[in-house]
Amino acid sequence: MKLERILEIIIYLLNHEKVSAKYLAEYFNVSVRTIQRDMASIAEAGIPVYTLGGRYGGYAVLEHYKIKNLTIKNSEQQIIVNALESLATSYTNESLNSLIKKYNAIIEKGDGQKVFWDFSVTKENKKVQDFNLLLEKAISDKKYIVFDYRNSEGKSSHICAEPLAIHYKWYAWYLFTYLKETKEYRTFKVARIQTLAISKETAAANHGDIQQRMREAELAYYKTCIDIEIVFSEAEIPLIEEYFPDSVIETLPSQKYKTHIRVPAKERLWKALLLSFGNAVTVVSPKDYQAELVKTAKGFLANYDNTQFCL
Repeated sequence: MKLERILEIIIYLLNHEKVSAKYLAEYFNVSVRTIQRDMASIAEAGIPVYTLGGRYGGYAVLEHYKIKNLTIKNSEQQIIVNALESLATSYTNESLNSLIKKYNAIIEKGDGQKVFWDFSVTKENKKVQDFNLLLEKAISDKKYIVFDYRNSEGKSSHICAEPLAIHYKWYAWYLFTYLKETKEYRTFKVARIQTLAISKETAAANHGDIQQRMREAELAYYKTCIDIEIVFSEAEIPLIEEYFPDSVIETLPSQKYKTHIRVPAKERLWKALLLSFGNAVTVVSPKDYQAELVKTAKGFLANYDNTQFCL
């Protein structure tokens, strides 16, 4: 608690001309004497803190030290707060909410926030949020987890794994793990976890740079994606560019356009997206993927009996 308080004091000092011991004591709910001891600790750590006398005095840091250590601009501080507050709209975490309150308390307020990011529409259900909290604890405590999982094809399995990280992408939360039995790294969609429990077994393996392991696993996953050729009209170009920004669009002699996209073969999301274009987009290849889309479309139409519905 003392270390956290001292860190906040340092951040405040670096971004303000001065601050009184009384203000800090009231903010942290401690005595003025405690703040004085904190200032002594900060000075002993090598940060040049000095006192200003008089009615409007207080503590300050030497200006050359601030310049040398590149203090964060007010506009940059606001971007940090915006990012944290936006994350909070899609992610339930008490530590995050506490951090936002602390950061708001130490930055100067400008002319008001001008940029707002609201990701609340992407916030997953309570089960996913609760699982995320359990997973955070398991990762922090280096404990194995056991869970029942249902994949995109509806097949269920019971899994024991070491949780290494949770991350958000493609509008969903994912769990990155290490499977001790098969000695491989695997990623699971948190929303597909049916039950979850933290094991008593402690993980001892050293995985090095977790982000690097995640990049390697993601690269291996992308190698399993398939290449799909689609043809579409000029009117669909804006949406194609929005959904597949890295795709190169070619003009055809027939005044149509084509591009190639790479998508996971088994994921329904991409099939649903392609079907949502109706007759404006045609899948040219591969033929088996084209056949799957046709089968899905026919199955959908079969739900609607012409004797009951008039088109």
